[in-house]
Amino acid sequence: MACTTLTFLLLSFVATPATASEPDEVSEEEITSSQGPSPYVEADTEEEAMRKLDAIEKEHPQGISAQAAYKRYGPCTLHPAGFHTRKSAGYKYGGVKPVTVCTKKVTGIKMASQLRVKNGLMWVKAGIEIPQTANDKDLRTGGKYKKKYYTVKFTQTNMKYKCKGTKKHKWSASSIGRLRYQGRTLWARVTSPILSVPCGPH
Repeated sequence: MACTTLTFLLLSFVATPATASEPDEVSEEEITSSQGPSPYVEADTEEEAMRKLDAIEKEHPQGISAQAAYKRYGPCTLHPAGFHTRKSAGYKYGGVKPVTVCTKKVTGIKMASQLRVKNGLMWVKAGIEIPQTANDKDLRTGGKYKKKYYTVKFTQTNMKYKCKGTKKHKWSASSIGRLRYQGRTLWARVTSPILSVPCGPH
């Protein structure tokens, strides 16, 4: 019975979107207000999670250290990654690779990222939101991040945005993570640092 219940929870977890719908345009202030790592916070609903994360971003605009996050919130943090073009794809495709790290085992992780490019005074969506769910191997295998070993390390690697030309544009991205830990649902949210990259939007 316990195994059946766990399977149902994981299937439900995977099927549920990781992010709230975002506005098509956001301001420069919203992009730069928080560009550091985020703790995963417990919440019953996504709306509650976003309110808690808003408060954390105001308190820690440059992000929160993994040690401080663990003491106050829980065992996992989400780290942003800057937009870059892939050498393996001849620099014709780009994306971001946010990373979730945990000091304890978790039973499910899902991240979703939305690229944004600067257009005049505003930052607009580029492409569609891309989700990725951790598989069993991801959850069993730990790894190093910034010279520290973590029990769980999961990197989103499936974003492949095709560039239109090589003119430089300013890029960022928003990433939201959701995971299951000891039967509870935890959320995190980060914004990628702004980088000028030779990749045109389409």
